[in-house]
Amino acid sequence: VDAYARNLSTEVTQVSVSLASDWQSVDILRANGAHYSDIRPLVRFNVSIVSKRGGRQGQGSHGLGGRGDPLSYVTPDVWQAAAREAFRQSQVQLEADAAPAGEMDVLLGPGWPGILLHEAIGHGLEGDFNRKGTSAFAGLMGQRIAAKGITVVDDGTIPDRRGSLSIDDEGTPSNCTTLIED
Repeated sequence: VDAYARNLSTEVTQVSVSLASDWQSVDILRANGAHYSDIRPLVRFNVSIVSKRGGRQGQGSHGLGGRGDPLSYVTPDVWQAAAREAFRQSQVQLEADAAPAGEMDVLLGPGWPGILLHEAIGHGLEGDFNRKGTSAFAGLMGQRIAAKGITVVDDGTIPDRRGSLSIDDEGTPSNCTTLIED
């Protein structure tokens, strides 16, 4: 990966690559005698590139991951695409003007930006916190908590995605749950 990335341009001065994986075997034993088992592999692959031109420096990174086999992330088509994207971002940054300071609107699309949404309100929407009354959303079922037109779903059924599981920590099969509707 390092050699490939450095061959993209003489402006590439630093390449960092990481591959991390985790493998969990989960067994859930319920008080009623029910037994559930799940295997939960998790992979994260990342390429970061620093490019320099004159006195300017640009940094770009591209990462991907999910539930699956670590070896599927180190095939040439995957790591070369990741290196090209990290390089592209580093080049864009070399040409970019400084970002304006101050408050501004943020628009989140599907995918990784959902993590921001999850951290901002997702924990508060989890059943345990609502059942215990410790969530800011406790007791608000059926009331408007977001702007009209906003719908948020938690879909644990999308194959091979980081947040997808076969079963949750109580043994309940994953599904697509609407958390906020309109």
